[in-house]
Amino acid sequence: MEKMRQALYEILGEELNSSEVLRGARIEAGISQEELEEITGIKRSNISALENNRMEMTSHYAEILGAALGMHPADLLYPNRQFLKSKEILEIEKRSQAVIKRHAKG
Repeated sequence: MEKMRQALYEILGEELNSSEVLRGARIEAGISQEELEEITGIKRSNISALENNRMEMTSHYAEILGAALGMHPADLLYPNRQFLKSKEILEIEKRSQAVIKRHAKG
């Protein structure tokens, strides 16, 4: 995994996304999308969509694909080893802090 990750960094730069890591890991393993479908039961069209960033990498897909490719699901979910918060998550945190602050005031 680290060898593949380093090669991707050299080609694509420091910021990888899930689709790039998935494609790189599959190619490094020497298997086709069709073979990955056979192994995982995930339709080839969905594997292609995941590899081309047209479909979101979920924990469900990351767990299955990670098992098939011998990698930890976190490497697919958080390819740069950091959790990038979406606008939705940031808004939830903001609302949560307001409610907690309100309770602290009594």
